[in-house]
Amino acid sequence: MTLMAAHRLIGMRRRLLIEWLILVTVLTLLSTALTVWQDLPGIRDINHRAYDLSMQAVRAPAPSPDIAIIAIDDASIEALGYWPWRRSVHAALLERLHGARAVGLDLILSDPYLTHPRDDPLLAQAIAQHGRVVLPDILSPDGQQRIMPIPALAQAAAALGRIDARPDPDGTLRAIETRRTPAGGGPPLAHFSLAIAGVAGQEAAVARAQAFPSDMAVRVQFTDPAKRHALYPYAAVLSGQVPEAEFKDRIVLVGAWASGLGDHLATPLGGMTAGVAILADTVQNLRDNLWIRIAPSWVTALAGLGLILPVCLGLGTLSTRRGLAGALAASILFLITDALLLQQTGYWLPPAGTLAALFLAYPLWSWRSQEASLRHIDAELEQLHIPLRPDADGLDTDTDSGPVGPDTLPARAIRLHKAVSRLKQATRAQKETLSFLSHDMRSPQSAILAILELRRQSPEQWAEETVLAHIEQQTRTTLNLVDQFVQLGRAESAPLDRRPVYLDDLIQECCDRRWPQAAQRGIELQFEARHPEAEASLDTELMGRAIGNLLDNALLYGPANSVVACTLESDARHWHIHVRNAGPGIPPEQQEHLFTRFQRLPGDANKPAGSGLGLAFVQTVAQRHGGRASCVSASGQGARFTISLPVES
Repeated sequence: MTLMAAHRLIGMRRRLLIEWLILVTVLTLLSTALTVWQDLPGIRDINHRAYDLSMQAVRAPAPSPDIAIIAIDDASIEALGYWPWRRSVHAALLERLHGARAVGLDLILSDPYLTHPRDDPLLAQAIAQHGRVVLPDILSPDGQQRIMPIPALAQAAAALGRIDARPDPDGTLRAIETRRTPAGGGPPLAHFSLAIAGVAGQEAAVARAQAFPSDMAVRVQFTDPAKRHALYPYAAVLSGQVPEAEFKDRIVLVGAWASGLGDHLATPLGGMTAGVAILADTVQNLRDNLWIRIAPSWVTALAGLGLILPVCLGLGTLSTRRGLAGALAASILFLITDALLLQQTGYWLPPAGTLAALFLAYPLWSWRSQEASLRHIDAELEQLHIPLRPDADGLDTDTDSGPVGPDTLPARAIRLHKAVSRLKQATRAQKETLSFLSHDMRSPQSAILAILELRRQSPEQWAEETVLAHIEQQTRTTLNLVDQFVQLGRAESAPLDRRPVYLDDLIQECCDRRWPQAAQRGIELQFEARHPEAEASLDTELMGRAIGNLLDNALLYGPANSVVACTLESDARHWHIHVRNAGPGIPPEQQEHLFTRFQRLPGDANKPAGSGLGLAFVQTVAQRHGGRASCVSASGQGARFTISLPVES
């Protein structure tokens, strides 16, 4: 590795480190921001879904045996008649619940019972005699209006408590406010469960609830729906089928359970739950301090950072596949840990911010690392002079793949493939060059040394003129080899000096230069331009030498007093420059490697084989101009060599 390449590699690694630090910073800020702004609609939905899954994954608390529900179910309605029942029925029920620690009637009693006016005083008397009955009131959805029981009942009740609930936007009830301030002002109103706890003498639970800020929603940990609280049909309790002792020292909630009667709300555990069952869970949460606590934003942010850092570190050191697996595993690990934390401590971390950062870590890092890698590859390709356009140097002429921009991944893949091809060609050329130097270049020098040694040993047999003639011949051979080798190297790598030129003028000039050589052997050199104004953008020096090589070979291998024909024609897509002679031709098995470096045309005693570089030069020049060279020949029928160049639109 060269010093410059090493510096470029160090620069790329430095850029990747900077990109990594930026990635960690961006993801941390993103995670923190989404944690703080967890009430944004999309983030809120993700957190709600994750919360519900966590609640369903952990073990729900068992219902407390100290809480009982008297259900106004379908069987009771069938036994007692259509709803609503007379309030004297509720008064009779209360007479059977004197042993209960507290009774919560989840019934809206805000209007007088006009059909039977005596029922309201009767119920008020039963409530007062019991002494531990809690009645509900309701705040309207806008918080402006408080709907209370009729005054007689409200005064008789031990306490009043709100039963209104505010589900989340997705319709699921997850939290309640233990105390809520009416929109119009005034003291905070206690929740139904808080009122029952106060009546039941649970001072510690009441103190904990009052410590919550007013209007703060606390999340309820719902009990296992498969077990549920002790449930008794209203009619069975009223008729005495259930002994009064069943309710001694228990908190009893009376409410609607029948289908189509009362309120049923969705909970995180799934399905619809009767309002009275939700009140029972709320009472148990208050008494046993089961509330789900949302961890502070800074705790969630730190927990997320504890996963983001390892994931980013893994992305910087692991393979692409393992980095992706690590990011997914970290996301799953966070959700599992969150559920376990909820199970063991009652705290829950909103995961949306951390999950968003973990999900974005892989594509962001892949994008930035790919950009850094591609910049490094581009720099290396520029050092190798691999052009941006796939066909800029004529080495790629396949147009079936469609156009690609210079900054796209396919374009870079083409350039990289070209670089690999050039590396393979360079390796092969190195071997061929070593063979060329060890044989072709050494042979003339060895011949010169051999002639000089013979001259020293037998000066009388080797005249000076003879020795000088041999030395001159071998020296010219060496110079010719060197010149062809240098020209081939220039044709392969030097930038093209393209200029507009008329092809017929260029070909005519090449023919004129070889007219003396043709006349010396009696060969007629003919040129026919079937498109006299064919114009192309060419490196005239390289193309002139390529055409000259074909003419030289045609004159060298053509028989004396024959014709060498040069023709310029077109097929609408390409200009074709043909050079034909009437020589011995080339067998098919030798045509395959005609344009390969150091592959020589067969010669005879009078026409020795060439260096094997002339036709390779022709093919290289043609390809650099977006075309190709070809040959059509058969033994004894001469040969036609062609340079095909694209017609510029």
